[in-house]
Amino acid sequence: MADRDGHDAFVALGHLLDRTDSGADWRARSPAIERLRKALVDPARQASGLDLAVLLRQAMSHEHVRRGAMVSPAVPVSHPRFDGFAGWDAVGLRSTAAGEARLVTLQPWKPTWLSGISDSVDAFAASERTRREFNSADCQGDPLLAAVGRTSYRSRGQRAAVRAALSTPAGGSLVVALPTGEGKSMIFQLIQTVGFVGADQAENRGVTLVIVPTVALGVNHEREAVDVCGLSPPLAFQGGNDVQNNIIAERIADGTQGLCFVSPEAACNRLRDPLRRAAEAGLLRALVIDEAHLVDQWGTGFRTEFQELSGLRRELLSAAPPGQALRTIMLSATLTDSSLETLRSLFGAESNFESLAAVQLRPEPDYWIAPSTNEANRVAQVLEALHHVPRPAVLYVTEVAAANAWYARLIEAGFHRVRKLHGKTGRAEREEIVGQRRDGALDIVVGTSAFGLGIDYGHARSVIHACVPETLDRFYQEVGRGGRDGKAALSLIVPTGKDMGIAERINAQQVISIDRGYHRWSTMFARKTSLGNGRFAVRIDGRPGTDERDIDMFGDANTDWNLRTVALMARAGILRLLGTPYPRIEQEGDWLEIEIIDDHHLDLELWRSRVEPVRRVGWLAAKRNLDLMREYLRNDRCPAAILEELYGANRVGRTCSRCSRCRSDDTCRLNSVAVGEPRGPWTEDLHPLVANLLDRDLRLLVSYDPGDLARNASRRLGDTLQRLAQARLAKLITMGPQPFDMSRVLKFAEKCAFFVSDLSSLALSRLPRGPELVMVGDKQTLEPQNLAPRADNPRIFLTPIGQLAPDGRRLKDVFGGRTLTLDEFNARVAQ
Repeated sequence: MADRDGHDAFVALGHLLDRTDSGADWRARSPAIERLRKALVDPARQASGLDLAVLLRQAMSHEHVRRGAMVSPAVPVSHPRFDGFAGWDAVGLRSTAAGEARLVTLQPWKPTWLSGISDSVDAFAASERTRREFNSADCQGDPLLAAVGRTSYRSRGQRAAVRAALSTPAGGSLVVALPTGEGKSMIFQLIQTVGFVGADQAENRGVTLVIVPTVALGVNHEREAVDVCGLSPPLAFQGGNDVQNNIIAERIADGTQGLCFVSPEAACNRLRDPLRRAAEAGLLRALVIDEAHLVDQWGTGFRTEFQELSGLRRELLSAAPPGQALRTIMLSATLTDSSLETLRSLFGAESNFESLAAVQLRPEPDYWIAPSTNEANRVAQVLEALHHVPRPAVLYVTEVAAANAWYARLIEAGFHRVRKLHGKTGRAEREEIVGQRRDGALDIVVGTSAFGLGIDYGHARSVIHACVPETLDRFYQEVGRGGRDGKAALSLIVPTGKDMGIAERINAQQVISIDRGYHRWSTMFARKTSLGNGRFAVRIDGRPGTDERDIDMFGDANTDWNLRTVALMARAGILRLLGTPYPRIEQEGDWLEIEIIDDHHLDLELWRSRVEPVRRVGWLAAKRNLDLMREYLRNDRCPAAILEELYGANRVGRTCSRCSRCRSDDTCRLNSVAVGEPRGPWTEDLHPLVANLLDRDLRLLVSYDPGDLARNASRRLGDTLQRLAQARLAKLITMGPQPFDMSRVLKFAEKCAFFVSDLSSLALSRLPRGPELVMVGDKQTLEPQNLAPRADNPRIFLTPIGQLAPDGRRLKDVFGGRTLTLDEFNARVAQ
């Protein structure tokens, strides 16, 4: 099938529209043209005339911008799929009779209810203009990417994140913030396929547990992991599928599951025993929390299991053999100060805790904000927008009832390629919707905040909000569903006067009051079971008391309130959550093991002095987040500046995308501030093998004669590097051409955590901290600072015997530290 691009693709589309071509022998590189082509040749004829007309508008808008907006394209249309369609004006197309066909021309869409319009509102998103580059030349890949079928990183941020994650020591916790679309899923795929630095992957066994907030996201990850990692399904634990879930539980227990995608509820309950068995056998590699900001946003409210994960983690850490404790990796596209501190308080106690942020604000969105109106006007305005904006589109609402109502409206309007997805959507339907969206068979999805979390579909062009999210963070996450391919996308929000009240109600997180929390805790602790050493088991499904406020408190709601209480105490540093008691408590009930940190936990004054500030910080952070959402809606300040204020100028790189200010005056654009490539945060004690190679200044010089290398020199060097990698020396820098066969030297590095950079200067290195080997090619220059002792970067230099020092003398003669020949070096490592 031939690929068509640019003008050739639009000409081919014209032949398809006037029936002089079947459209079966070519495909377009432009997603807009290809989407219409596939819809027209679809034998199932799923698209309605209205669906096709909007896709035609998108293709013509794309061509209009491609031509420099100088000539408005016109196409003759006689394709039978448009027979009987009369709604051309409604989608901004003009149709005039032209013999047996109709001549269709493009009209700009400039609705009166939006201000500051100079060009058609949909033009920028339809242009598919590249706004963010992936896989650029400065994103050199590591050999280990071969394990997931890649050769380069999508960005320098992704490279830093992967290297830091794979360097996490046993028992350590790492928070990674990486922009939407830059491939956070590669991190847990590589954890499974190559493992961590220094880990023995000989048997390739073990479990990488990935916590996902939605079934749809788990299904999406499963499909990708089966293709990329070669794993056998089932990988996603899904409620209601007992047969597959039993298979997953058994494979977790014996360490053969590999990747597993589960909700926090399933991990904390049904899978707890299998996970413990895997941990006891040293076969639990990692706990990965995807969309980790939800631990703070959701864990305090309606899904407290997100915070109970900290107890599960401690339980699994304590069960593991020495040196084989799981790593905890937390992934998110956006993290506020509040979210990061919550993760630190829950997952940072008694362990190494680090964070790495490589977040650049998204350059793709074209932000449009409609003035606040009433519900009737909003319905009309959103319907008008959906008759014009590029596909695929997402329509976000806050409540399930609104999703149902909007779906009915769109079907009634004549759209066919539309589905709805919310918290009450069944598992089978979710899978079907995710599959249809990935296959390009859906033009519109109506969703609540649960839709789209982490789902990697690159070509979404429009995101419309028929609501006001309760935080700017939620809004930005949802806008991030568009333009994941790095191309321009449209964001439109249409608020009403009632929306803010709904947002305020949701924003007022259900954090228990101090008096009620103290009362609940006192009752729970009075019914405790002592486990010794300051540890107790408390029943979290017990009623809080017998007064009139407590008489109806039972079931899941009551358990949630109890969990909120102990989670708040954990964040205040009064106790630690340790998970389900092991061995299990024989008494009836749902028990949680806790460790008391402060013996005054039953003192109400301690609650007022320690718990109330934590409670208030969470409340203030949520309120500030909503206040910034209000400021965004006022439309008098650049969105990039508001988002930079939300996430912290020290943690995000500012990128000015497109808004009402710079559309009217390009000189108003803010300067971009690049985030750069952060270095991995981990430092560990040297492995004895590496420590014994180095001198007291943590240096070693290894020299060789390039003209007298043995035939097996490359193989022997590869064997040496592989042994060093097992001793946690996992970094190689090459400077200039090498006399070795580097593909042979680094063959081992395709299957283990080993990082390679080819640099012209050591000053350019962004490799993680820790020991490294530097291979200096012939006639390369070393600076004095390159040779200076570095406690955070012990170095082994491998150089030709004639390598010069910075002062012009032979380096071997003036190095001042330990020196070895290449044969001696290989022999010492082999010992």
